[in-house]
Amino acid sequence: MTTSDTPTPELAIAAASSPRAILCIALTPEDTTTVREGLQDTAEKWRVEFVSNVRAGLAALEKTSFDAAVVDLQAQGVDAPGLFKTMMEVSPTTLRLGIITPPERQAIQQVRAAVHQLLTKPCDVKVLKAVLARAFSAQEFLTDDNFTKLVSGIRALPVLPNIYTELMQELKSADPSLERAGQIVAKDMGLSAKILTLVNSAFFGLGRPITHPSDAAMFLGTETLRALVLSLQVFSQFSQVRLKEFSVENLWKHSWTTGVLAKRLCEFEETDRATMDEAFIGGLLHDLGKLVLAANMPTQLEDVIRQGKLKKTTFWEQEYQLSGASHAEIGGYLLSKWGLSAGVVEAVAFHHRPLLARRQNFSALTAVHVATTVGQKGLTESGLTRQPVSKEYLAALDLEGRVEGWKNFFSEALEQKS
Repeated sequence: MTTSDTPTPELAIAAASSPRAILCIALTPEDTTTVREGLQDTAEKWRVEFVSNVRAGLAALEKTSFDAAVVDLQAQGVDAPGLFKTMMEVSPTTLRLGIITPPERQAIQQVRAAVHQLLTKPCDVKVLKAVLARAFSAQEFLTDDNFTKLVSGIRALPVLPNIYTELMQELKSADPSLERAGQIVAKDMGLSAKILTLVNSAFFGLGRPITHPSDAAMFLGTETLRALVLSLQVFSQFSQVRLKEFSVENLWKHSWTTGVLAKRLCEFEETDRATMDEAFIGGLLHDLGKLVLAANMPTQLEDVIRQGKLKKTTFWEQEYQLSGASHAEIGGYLLSKWGLSAGVVEAVAFHHRPLLARRQNFSALTAVHVATTVGQKGLTESGLTRQPVSKEYLAALDLEGRVEGWKNFFSEALEQKS
């Protein structure tokens, strides 16, 4: 039996049959009216409940299961870090959204409150509706008991980066500008330097040096710029993690290679542009769950690595032996909470077990799975056995005859990358 065939608990991937439950806590009268009226057309599939204060909100969460909670973080008596920590303990899989004015946003991010997304106050109900819809669509598979138990032990989550949110607002505006997008990136000198380093790398093969973020934005285009900003900012939130058996720097190198190869494979297979973009960002963030585990459960993570080396098993096999769930589902879970597309969430959550995915055609998941297995040789970045490609998955897609051609293609791509 190959590694990819190892039996593991399946995640439920059926669509939710009952209405989604949304709890709104301590919203202003104006925002309450806006949300109530704005979500009227979703009444058949979303049930919305309003409570006036934090105490009532926590009581409701203890009594009833809610899919999402929306909190006004500037309401009287709201202690954001303490509130979200308690919400995490009471209902770990509930989507936690905070509404806050832009000037106060940075303060919330600095204290690392366990909030999934911060939305601008006063509430824009169209934005809220879009965030909820994307998250609900992407997270339907995250119902396994072992996964829920693992998530309940996570206390510190990375926050959707402020610059990424600002960048997305610009790119989705009525008159988006790549030049203004580059100026947004330029506000963070460290981020700018990293993006310029990557843009000038062999992967992009430029004939001239790019020296300013606005020029980089013009060259990269919206989706590639978005992917780089999100992944670099997320990794930077874990820069202080120091473990003997685990290196954030090595994980970034592996993630960058995976993103590059996944996108190149999509180009090779002549997929549509949306699949290429999803493959790139999915590859860059496919091991996001490892970062979350390193920050929250370092002892458990290092035990997985040590046992994997001793038993010569893969990282994710060892995870399942110890806890019945893995970093892949954690990464997919977090990205679904952030509202990334279902294709990206699927590519991250199922990159070790692609046969469990809903879509069984060449997709971003295919590209990421193949990039991490066929595309890279030897031991993993943590020194563990590398998972072989799932022959059963490729057979289901009628792609098993493509492997040798992919191997040759990847070898050439890696030579160009170096």
